[in-house]
Amino acid sequence: MKWYFIIFLNVLILSTKAQKVGLVLSGGGAKGIAHIGVIKALEENGIPIDYITGTSMGAIIGALYAVGYSPSEMEAIVTSPDFQNWAFGKIPDDYIFFFKKKEADASWIDLKFNFDTTLSASLPTNIIPPHPMDLAFLQLTAQASARAQYNFDSLFIPFRCVASDVYANEAIVFSEGDLGSSVRASMTFPFYFKPITIKGRLLFDGGIYNNFPIDVMIQHFKPDYIIGSAVSSNTLPPTEDNLMLQLENMIVSNSNYEVPDSNGILIKPDVRLVKLMDFHMAKELIQIGYGAATAQMNHIKRLIPVRQDTSELNKKRKEFRQSFKPLNFKNIYVSGLTYKQSLYLLKNFMYKKDTITFETFKKEYYKIIADDHIESIFPRAKYNEYTGFFNLFLNVKREKPFKARIGGIVSSDNLNGGFLGAEYKYLRKSAYSLYSNIYFGKFYSSLYGRLRIDNMIPFSFYWNIFASLNRYDYYRGSSFIFYEDKRPLYIFKGEMNVGTDIGLPIKNQAKFSTGLYVFDFDYSYYQTIHFSVKDTADITYYSGISPFICYERNSLNNYNLPTNGHKLKILIQYFNGTEEYKPGSTSHHQTNIKQHHSWIYTLLETNDFFKISRKQSLNCQLKIAYSTRILFSNYMSTKLISPSYSPSLHSQSIYSDQLRNPSFIGGGLSWLFHFTENIHFQLASFHFIPYEPILKNDNHLYVKSNNFGIYRTFAAATLFFTNPVANISLSLNYYPWNPNKIFGQFNIGFLIFNRSAHP
Repeated sequence: MKWYFIIFLNVLILSTKAQKVGLVLSGGGAKGIAHIGVIKALEENGIPIDYITGTSMGAIIGALYAVGYSPSEMEAIVTSPDFQNWAFGKIPDDYIFFFKKKEADASWIDLKFNFDTTLSASLPTNIIPPHPMDLAFLQLTAQASARAQYNFDSLFIPFRCVASDVYANEAIVFSEGDLGSSVRASMTFPFYFKPITIKGRLLFDGGIYNNFPIDVMIQHFKPDYIIGSAVSSNTLPPTEDNLMLQLENMIVSNSNYEVPDSNGILIKPDVRLVKLMDFHMAKELIQIGYGAATAQMNHIKRLIPVRQDTSELNKKRKEFRQSFKPLNFKNIYVSGLTYKQSLYLLKNFMYKKDTITFETFKKEYYKIIADDHIESIFPRAKYNEYTGFFNLFLNVKREKPFKARIGGIVSSDNLNGGFLGAEYKYLRKSAYSLYSNIYFGKFYSSLYGRLRIDNMIPFSFYWNIFASLNRYDYYRGSSFIFYEDKRPLYIFKGEMNVGTDIGLPIKNQAKFSTGLYVFDFDYSYYQTIHFSVKDTADITYYSGISPFICYERNSLNNYNLPTNGHKLKILIQYFNGTEEYKPGSTSHHQTNIKQHHSWIYTLLETNDFFKISRKQSLNCQLKIAYSTRILFSNYMSTKLISPSYSPSLHSQSIYSDQLRNPSFIGGGLSWLFHFTENIHFQLASFHFIPYEPILKNDNHLYVKSNNFGIYRTFAAATLFFTNPVANISLSLNYYPWNPNKIFGQFNIGFLIFNRSAHP
């Protein structure tokens, strides 16, 4: 009997050890971060996880655990700033390649054309740029994929994830191949993220057909016990005024969120108030998942008799990850481009290099993404046993060669104007871009054309040839909402600029440029406020040449209304030209004047944002201008050729005599409140003091003093909404020296000017 008892006991022990536990993780966007808390509670209580299946966010969390990341490591990942960048498609400041940043213009939408002139979709097919996330999946999973020899059963924990083929109307289950690509396909919710193609099939979010893959768990792994973590439920019935709910009902099929009572348990973290993109709540979501699992732990322990020793699990996890091969690349294969176009791209990666590290690839990857000849690059890595390095596969999609741009500004002031632009791109071993635009409006109108050539060997540089015609009519642009400025004002400024420049990158965020302008400025104005329609204006011409050198760093996230980033600009510019003055009928001087002027103009400009909390930040601006210029023929012409301090959107749209001088110091301090990612409120105070100010006497002559002038301060309060199409802003602007003092302005769009030699 003793022997029978021993045999029975051994069989019982062996059968207990053979029992396996499967974990099923649902999709749900940011809500899926709660799965980390569930896994953390299971680990702490010794509940083994032998298999994992997941969809969308559940696929991401499941894949991280399957490749050997511990719950604490996963928590560190999802609470890091990097994860926020991945989720919202933001390129980290250190990797923004300013050298390739496209010229700012007032465009709202781009219309792209192929050679056959077929119009593509005028709006983006995805809201969130995928590049940071694509790179992150490669970094987090490539080594584990190689370690498992691209068989998901050989990962640290066997794993499956689900994607959707909407053309074939079916769910796709991934059990092998590149893990990063599989997870990327699984989480591609339509309109938010760009779909990817795997083996000729365009794939979207797995939640479209199977948001809780318990059937995959049963069919592929047949576990003895199943633990489900569901943070989603089937969609609510659509309503007439909820477009997103209507789309969700059309896109997402109902899923089965039930677990068999006999051998399973369902954990449902309470995340009902969490939105799809609330990734900033990562810590709270992990705690919610941990609490939900802990609340059912007694039930789980009664259901599942087997236990996993935590120290032994950590030891195995460490051994698995220590066997990873270094993520270094030797061979790069490009698809989607011709041979010559591929050479343009590969110059960045492999010039005089046999191998590159992941960090080097990351820097070069973001450089290429910044190139407006390239629409997207999907990276994939596969280990090569023969070379001992990873091969890098880049699936590249070119931007369409023809692009039309439409935009402008709609304003409560007379800033209203339209914008039309057109661009043609040609890519071979070098990149060519031919661009032109037109602005038309009462306040500002312009014509601009530019040819840019980019080359990469033996070093990166661009060469520009450009020409612009600009016109500013401050008379037409002088009315305001709430108040009407009734002071007579007639100032017309015209510019002709032709020039060329060469630019060189300095690391990622900076560039050095040098070039030459040939310019012709003309100003039409009155030197008195007492004039009639019969009077003729004074006219000043100034034409000549202006070579310059410039160093600039810029990672600001918006041209008119930035909320993040930094800017540093150092400019040295030399002017050499001839002034011609023709007096009008109201001038005290009735003789023409012609004289030569040359001077050096220097500029130092900074703009930095400092984060105080998630909802608040501080902005500091500084602008220092210094000029060696002598005075022009009269006070007004001297002021008009002088640089201005116009740090706010409203101050850029008006002529303010008090904020112009050849040399000055200007600074601003702003307090920003961030209600959401796109809605902000800014309180700003600005300060201006001229150096060696230009003065005038009763005869409208000028006097140049040798010290600082009158200190000026002004302020602005702005509520604004930034989005991929156009800024929307409402501001109150306070100028204490103006009789009306307060001016309001409402704008939709962008106030941007074409290139000019004007200081």
